[in-house]
Amino acid sequence: MKKIDRKDFLKIGGGAIAGGLSGYVFSGAPFLGLQWLAEWTQDQYAPPGGREHYLKAVYSGSRAKCELSIRMIGDRAVKIDTSNSGAPFLQNYLQLLYHADRIDAPLKRTGGKGTARSSAFEKVDWDAALADIASRMNKLVSSGTGNLVAGISKEAGPSAALLDRLIKSAGSGNAYYEPTLSALTTAALGGYVDYDFINSDYIVSFGARLLEGWGDPCFMNNAFVEWRKKGARLVQVDALCTRTASMADQWLNIKPGTELFLALGIANYLVRNKGRTAGGADWLAVVNAYPTDRVARITGLTKKQIEDVAEAFSRARNPIAVAGRGGAAVSSSSAEIMAVHALNSMVGSRGAVLKRIQGLGEPALSADAHASLKKEKKFAGLDDFIKNGNFEMLFVNEADPVYRSALGDELARKMEKSFVVAVMPLLNDTALYADYIFPSITFLEEDTAPIPPYLKSRHAGDMILDLAKKVESARGNFPWTDYHALAWTGGAAGAGYLNYNAKILKDQIASMEKTVKASAEFPLSLVPVELTFVGDGEGMAFPHVLKTIDDKTFSQGKLWVQINKDTARRYGVSEGERIDIESSRGEIGSVRARLTDTVPPDTIAIPLGFGHTAYTKYAKNKGVNPKGIMANDIDPLTGAANWWLTRVKIS
Repeated sequence: MKKIDRKDFLKIGGGAIAGGLSGYVFSGAPFLGLQWLAEWTQDQYAPPGGREHYLKAVYSGSRAKCELSIRMIGDRAVKIDTSNSGAPFLQNYLQLLYHADRIDAPLKRTGGKGTARSSAFEKVDWDAALADIASRMNKLVSSGTGNLVAGISKEAGPSAALLDRLIKSAGSGNAYYEPTLSALTTAALGGYVDYDFINSDYIVSFGARLLEGWGDPCFMNNAFVEWRKKGARLVQVDALCTRTASMADQWLNIKPGTELFLALGIANYLVRNKGRTAGGADWLAVVNAYPTDRVARITGLTKKQIEDVAEAFSRARNPIAVAGRGGAAVSSSSAEIMAVHALNSMVGSRGAVLKRIQGLGEPALSADAHASLKKEKKFAGLDDFIKNGNFEMLFVNEADPVYRSALGDELARKMEKSFVVAVMPLLNDTALYADYIFPSITFLEEDTAPIPPYLKSRHAGDMILDLAKKVESARGNFPWTDYHALAWTGGAAGAGYLNYNAKILKDQIASMEKTVKASAEFPLSLVPVELTFVGDGEGMAFPHVLKTIDDKTFSQGKLWVQINKDTARRYGVSEGERIDIESSRGEIGSVRARLTDTVPPDTIAIPLGFGHTAYTKYAKNKGVNPKGIMANDIDPLTGAANWWLTRVKIS
């Protein structure tokens, strides 16, 4: 064999470099790189110069009442600092404030539904748009079909209360909220749970990802800092090693979907060993059927782990048990919510008080509205209404049920045939089916805030008030001149006696016992996971949030799912391999596999928040939205689909 000398080596090296460079140049990669650079530079807004100064404000959307310091250059806000650790979440509002895709005037659809192209809309005047909507609403009410008017709000609050009142004034009870933590607990318990996190010394979280957008992110960050100062103990119950689990004092790594059974096992220990009780004889009979040894087999924990937590919970000075699986997106059955809250009652916790939002009271009904209301069928909640209800006119108040609901496709089909009015700052997936879209403002632009509203944007509450003045059956029920004149009576009141529904508990236990067991056709569990700043999809509209997404969550146009290493080996799946995931509802394809030990055996963890069909150029067509194949059984109390655990197979 010829010996390679220095000259030959240089020839070979030079040829390799030349060949590589020529291949790179002619591959088109440099031009793609230049395209990305051009797009990036076009997206960079260079604010005009001006005097640097600071404005003060308070973020009223948090219990923590975060004090804000807003850095201004001239008339433009460039940074938000807070008095606590909630600043990262509030930066999204700053990006929303000046978003390139923000709606700047009312839009009327002129093209077909299901598209976000600018050619499908035309800008219209506020008054003309409201007059058209009011005319259509008046016809429905006068014809005795006011019950076909419906409304969906993102969450409870002043503008949602006004929309509820408008819908009721038309003769309809079809005003719903997306299944948020507050909405689910109110439906299951008769009120929301006001947790005293700051003063609690032992916190058992049943899948509630407290540090990943759950509840009030600003407040929860404050609470976690206080727990560390005071030595409070956080026990996280979760199938996945989430951020909250990794920062907890103890992580109880249970089998997916078994939180309900763990709550029953702890209750059983409190009854047998501490003489505690709650819920009456029927409830107690269910609890007695789940001793800790049986619960250990169901959950995958040891009997000692369960009893140690139960003992510590009973001995703590001010313990709380927290229900509501998830972070920004929450999915828990009513039985699970009741079973977890029962633990608070059993130990007499002062840190978990049931309260109810008082609202605006009942409106007076016209004869036509009263007649319409009598025709109405009752639905337990939003998903129940989507599946079984009908509407001819739908109002959407800053919500995105087409994207977030497990029944979003079914809702979209109904919206295609109906008249839809949407109020929101950015055109989301639900707005693809709207006939009118009105631009709303952020909390930074309210009258009490330091920054003026963006172009022709208005508060959703003011839009509803102006519309109500034009609707004959509603006019007398809205005495307020504007949103800030509204005497909001949404303060909390005691929710009274809690009735633990033993029948619901029994029915859902029977259903859940089947779901948590593998079947021959669908042997794997699919569970959701969230990125802190992406949440349930809202963060995807903001370019700075996209920079926080690692390449093992989304890269090269593909979403990555997490799968246990041993399970992957058994199915012949390697790192980065493309797989398809199929449930009884359908299939999502071409996701990449990320092999990890942080996911239990026979489990796939899939990120939420991806797969938008609209919602700005940043969010659109990135990955897949798994809600379309997730479980969609409707909870009889909350009316929400229980999508947290889904039986699947892979190929």
